[in-house]
Amino acid sequence: MKFVSHLLLILAAVVCLASCKSNVRKDGTPKQASIQLDSVDARLGTFPRSASTQSTVFTFTNIGDADLEFLDVDYSCGCVSAVYPEKPVRPGKSGKIVVTYKGRLKKAGRVYQKVYFAVSGKPSNFVLRIHGQMTEN
Repeated sequence: MKFVSHLLLILAAVVCLASCKSNVRKDGTPKQASIQLDSVDARLGTFPRSASTQSTVFTFTNIGDADLEFLDVDYSCGCVSAVYPEKPVRPGKSGKIVVTYKGRLKKAGRVYQKVYFAVSGKPSNFVLRIHGQMTEN
């Protein structure tokens, strides 16, 4: 019985060391995610109020060496929403952020909205912007 408990203890220690070591580079510095966005600005163009829901896609890549997680999102207006990865994005992998503008209750005119993100990498914060012009018809 002691042999089994010692074996389990050794196995647990090996697993812990392996997982702890995987979060550190060879030089001893911690691994970190890093987000690279293809663009931070999107132009929606000119669109009528009858087609006031407009979406655009932003793409990004995790160029770091640790998983990238989205921690928080905030909007400049309730007329904007975003869909982004809920699960961590592995190093070297790409992802999409879909930003949607719903201007049905807004006045016709210039559209300029921002979406603020906090992530677990560098940079830790970034802003995506959408621009456009909504006409009456």
